[in-house]
Amino acid sequence: MALSLRKNFGFSVIGNLFYAASQYIILLIFIKLYSIEDVGMFIFAGAFTSPVMLALDMQLRNFYITDQKNELALNDYFGFRTISNILGLIGLTLAAFFLKPEYLVVILIVSLIKVFESQLDLIYGVYQKKHHLDYVAYSRAVRGILAVFSVGLVSFIFRDLIYSLLAYLVSWFILYFLYERRQVVKRGFAKLNEFRFSVPNKRNLGLLLTLCIPMFFSILVDKYYLNYPRLKVESLFGVEMLGIFGSLLYFKSLGGQFISSVAHASMPKLSEFVFNKNKKSFNILVLKMVGVGFLIGFTLTGIIYLGGERLLVMIYTKEYAIYNDVLVLILIGTTITFSYVFITSAITAMRKQWVRFPISIISFTVLLVLFRFFSVDTLRDIAIIVILAEAVSFVIYYSTYIVFINRIFKT
Repeated sequence: MALSLRKNFGFSVIGNLFYAASQYIILLIFIKLYSIEDVGMFIFAGAFTSPVMLALDMQLRNFYITDQKNELALNDYFGFRTISNILGLIGLTLAAFFLKPEYLVVILIVSLIKVFESQLDLIYGVYQKKHHLDYVAYSRAVRGILAVFSVGLVSFIFRDLIYSLLAYLVSWFILYFLYERRQVVKRGFAKLNEFRFSVPNKRNLGLLLTLCIPMFFSILVDKYYLNYPRLKVESLFGVEMLGIFGSLLYFKSLGGQFISSVAHASMPKLSEFVFNKNKKSFNILVLKMVGVGFLIGFTLTGIIYLGGERLLVMIYTKEYAIYNDVLVLILIGTTITFSYVFITSAITAMRKQWVRFPISIISFTVLLVLFRFFSVDTLRDIAIIVILAEAVSFVIYYSTYIVFINRIFKT
């Protein structure tokens, strides 16, 4: 029996927050047991790999969920996802070998971790399409516990970042093949042969490419837009300062997990409103989510402004506490981000995802121009540039939403 939107939202929030907490605990383990340089290498590997791997995901999960007519079979989606994962892994390995050979091993392991994360994401889409985000929440909880236990144990024993990341990878390999695939079949949501690799036929491959190629370029630019400040910190100030800046950005990631859970939980309902031409309900749901996003960002900013230094000393170290002003600026930018991020979900539900590409290009261009003409001497300068770029994105996305909602629901 399908769960209600309220229950799906609740389970999605719990699962995402639990998973975000586990990722944060892993970061804390690295901060406490390893040097700032090691932390910086880990964060750089994430910034280096995320744009490509997330772009190659191409929001396939959302396309599967919103495929109300079931035009494509599940194994078409999994075959397409597997091919894109392999291409991403090969591309990132070659890029790291030629551009950042000193980080090659770390980048390769992180890339493999993201491959399994990508495969799991599509399994979550199977649950979500049937309105059962409770199973997604259970899975995220198991993933988090297993990853923290594996990384924590190996880190404590060996004190070696590579061994810790390998433990991370092995835990997700075991989870995917020995638990997740079996569970989705056991619960009756899919058949085992739907997970066997097969290349989609010519017609289905063409349909998938038509849907996904625009999203690939859009997400690629968008994720480079999000990760460019991290890459810029590494190039300007070194990997140690990236360790500090990237660790501060994890506060944004914690709130982002909640935002992501709200967006995923609402996607089937938004799709239904579009299908039924229910403009009023669509607008109300989107505005509610936007309000939640602003409130989360504003609350995080207030907490850090009032007690950020003490908090950073307590959970990180005193070396991080002196950058509390940078964290406040990061969270001001986060509030702007959370205020418009749900508009992208609404645009996808309206099947107008192509517009994200030109918007992403404009936003990234603005960011590059700001870095080109503003003097960047400290981490604070980088945080201010991000705020300005996010303000421009805010205006563009809201203007686009107003245009499309009037066109889509025109009677």
